[in-house]
Amino acid sequence: MSINDGLVERYLAVWNEPDADRRRKEVAEIWAEDGLYANTGREFHGHEGILEAVTEAYDEFVAQGFAFRLHAHAENHNTARITWNMASRSGGDVAARGTQYLVFAEDGRIRTDHQFPEEI
Repeated sequence: MSINDGLVERYLAVWNEPDADRRRKEVAEIWAEDGLYANTGREFHGHEGILEAVTEAYDEFVAQGFAFRLHAHAENHNTARITWNMASRSGGDVAARGTQYLVFAEDGRIRTDHQFPEEI
């Protein structure tokens, strides 16, 4: 899987996905089995850990009326940068923005995913 194969759309969609079973399936397909997701507060390891992070973000933000949307992305060899905005699903100002730095495993799934919040 590369960023050109729709990874950006799938990546953002999993954070916005209301169906828990679908989130679990997408996490397994997008991240490597031994993948790492790290935000500024915690590290989450493997599919179960990453699923925990995605579910926490869903419960805290998306279930409360927000959505994550693409701002920009770029690819460089086996790495990618995705910048996203979080705003109310009904419109309005951007409430948060962040950048994900991704490193891909040989099979194209995400090996490491580091989040950096940004000032807006």
